[in-house]
Amino acid sequence: MKNPGRRMGMMKRHIVLVDDEQSILNSLRREISDWAAELDLDVFAATSARKALEYLSEEGGATAVVVSDLRMPEMKGSDFLVEVREKHPGIVTILLTGFPETDEIVKAVKSGIFSYILKPWDRDYLLSELQKAFDHGELKRQNERYLKTMEEELKWAGEMQKAILKPALPKTEGVEFLSCYKPVPNLYCGGDYYDVIPLSADRFLLLIGDVAGHGVRAAFVTGILKAIIYSEYVRPTIGKKFSPGDFLGWLNDRMNFELRSATGLIITFFAGVLDKKAKSLLYANAGQTHPFVVGTGGAVELAAPGFGIGFADSADYPERRAELTEGDVLTLYTDGLVEPGASGGAAPIDPHMLFAGVEFGPDYHSRLMAAALAESGSEGFDDDVTLVSALVGRSR
Repeated sequence: MKNPGRRMGMMKRHIVLVDDEQSILNSLRREISDWAAELDLDVFAATSARKALEYLSEEGGATAVVVSDLRMPEMKGSDFLVEVREKHPGIVTILLTGFPETDEIVKAVKSGIFSYILKPWDRDYLLSELQKAFDHGELKRQNERYLKTMEEELKWAGEMQKAILKPALPKTEGVEFLSCYKPVPNLYCGGDYYDVIPLSADRFLLLIGDVAGHGVRAAFVTGILKAIIYSEYVRPTIGKKFSPGDFLGWLNDRMNFELRSATGLIITFFAGVLDKKAKSLLYANAGQTHPFVVGTGGAVELAAPGFGIGFADSADYPERRAELTEGDVLTLYTDGLVEPGASGGAAPIDPHMLFAGVEFGPDYHSRLMAAALAESGSEGFDDDVTLVSALVGRSR
């Protein structure tokens, strides 16, 4: 059996005709010969479903259309086309019959046949249906190639985003940092931003944000955030006093300018300075989900008012301070964690109960996500999920 040729860089396509009567096959080949030649299609004729299946086992990937008779002694055409559909879903199928057997035609339709043609056929109608079937298959294959290319590009973008956004978590006595980022399945990249930046030996800037939307559009904005936040604002403040409220005010102004031509783009953001020596957190919030501190006092929500970035031309972000004790676990998170069933209309889960019910330890973030899914009854998350945690320990 010859190997499929190449035409304009593409695999040469095949048409398979199946009928137990050789005279019918000969007639079909004559009818479609000029059409097949014009499209540079190979035509294979089989006198049984078995022979056709043997051929397709080798050439199924190159076969565009299968035309099969309904009544054949070894296997009915309807059963044959069901098997073709199962083994070679990319092939477009046409049923040819001289007997209007409703049950068998219904079976073939359910198997996904493109059309059926009654014998004796009209030549113009036969060629018209073949052309439509061929075009349908080629368009489907083209779309699949586009989708595959897009998926590969998204995977690459996702890997790049992970590499760019993933912080080098500080290793320091007195605080243990953890981070976790999980984009929406099949999108590979998303709109969550997070970072942990040392400001001095004892102070650390904790950042988390959420760009509205999913995929490449949101990921592009997180790339802008990564490019400007450290270089333009944080680096000049290293070793100096840092105001989370002033930072969010600057970020609001900066992103309003950067995204001045964009519409409907909102960013929520939290900034906090963890002082391990003073055991305190100075923070401000621009519409981001409120962090939690879990310790001997249970799960405590760190609330602070503030509009999201981009809601107003200018905004003030009041600061709050939280006192921490040894053993406290501070966790920043995006809303995807508490809204796993949002696409199905499920209400958000209670974050107080979630954080109070999961103890800090190995796989802390994985166990938080598992608890959120269990509470919501969802199989997966509908939005990006990001967590940043800090365990406050003993300092010398």
